[in-house]
Amino acid sequence: MRLKVIDGSGDDEINEFVSACPNSLIYSYPGFIELITKHLDASPGWIIAKDEKGILGALPFAQSKAGEFGTVFNSLPYYGSNGGVLQSISNTRIKVTIIKKYFDYAQSQNACSATITTNPLQMDHEIYENTVDGFIKDERTGQITHLPENPEDDLIKIFDDPRPRNIRRAQKEGINVSSGNERSSLEFLYKVHVENMQSIQGLHKSWNFFEKLLSEMPSDMWSVYIGSKEGEPVAALLLFYFNGTAEYFTPVIKSEHRNTQALTLVIFEAMQDAANKRCKNWNWGGTWLSQTGVYDFKKKWGTSDYPYYYYTKLFNERVRFSSKGALLKDYPGFFVLPFSELVETENE
Repeated sequence: MRLKVIDGSGDDEINEFVSACPNSLIYSYPGFIELITKHLDASPGWIIAKDEKGILGALPFAQSKAGEFGTVFNSLPYYGSNGGVLQSISNTRIKVTIIKKYFDYAQSQNACSATITTNPLQMDHEIYENTVDGFIKDERTGQITHLPENPEDDLIKIFDDPRPRNIRRAQKEGINVSSGNERSSLEFLYKVHVENMQSIQGLHKSWNFFEKLLSEMPSDMWSVYIGSKEGEPVAALLLFYFNGTAEYFTPVIKSEHRNTQALTLVIFEAMQDAANKRCKNWNWGGTWLSQTGVYDFKKKWGTSDYPYYYYTKLFNERVRFSSKGALLKDYPGFFVLPFSELVETENE
């Protein structure tokens, strides 16, 4: 077995390997890595284990530009992306070797911290915990709806109240749902996304990400669903598709139309389409343990829980004395460490 570090978002061999791994998600797809690293002005790479027959394991990562404390390594960065080691055939020894190489390589590149975000479908967190010494651990609850083969008949049956009621309300309101890859749909989604996030004092994604989506990602791997009332767009959802999983990525609704339940109908029809495209999983993404309201919203859609974890090694202890605002500014889109680990009293 040979172990090596490869620069770049991934070649055809890596792309073929990732697509063949049973639990790979869109975040490890080379095209998506190219998109987010261009957006973040970061450097992508892979830790690859190979023998004469081909790739035995692969870990994607991105390295930030240098900030005050050095660089930051993530597998992977940007809004809840999952990383970690992918294997088509499980082999713990090889996985452990790749994990150790990743952290050693990050430290050799003047990283102040390095994080692996595990894949919820892999359910392999014990391997990371037994491999990484002195890590900082952070937890998220992944929630996944397993889509039925007969979505027209069976999908609504797996939802809990009030979801079926919400769907019927939106239908009575005359909400019409369409989908496509038009720039105008992305522009509407972005505008309302900014409004929604500002209303809760949250961080919004930048337009640059959505603009790069148009040029970097094949059109059959993503779609924007629009819910309209009397011809006016009022809700939208960005979805990604990869390897049998639909990724619920950016949902939005105009505040004055929340009572129409337009977004509920958008989600329902998008789920039906995903199942008809032979997606088996609808990935709602991660929820912080403190976000009980968000968790309960997703739970009503017939989800199963898939916990996943952030494992961070800190190579520069001075980072703890920074502030949340400074780290977000110096390392945009990257996970440096849980903010609860910061010494400053202003941080959460």
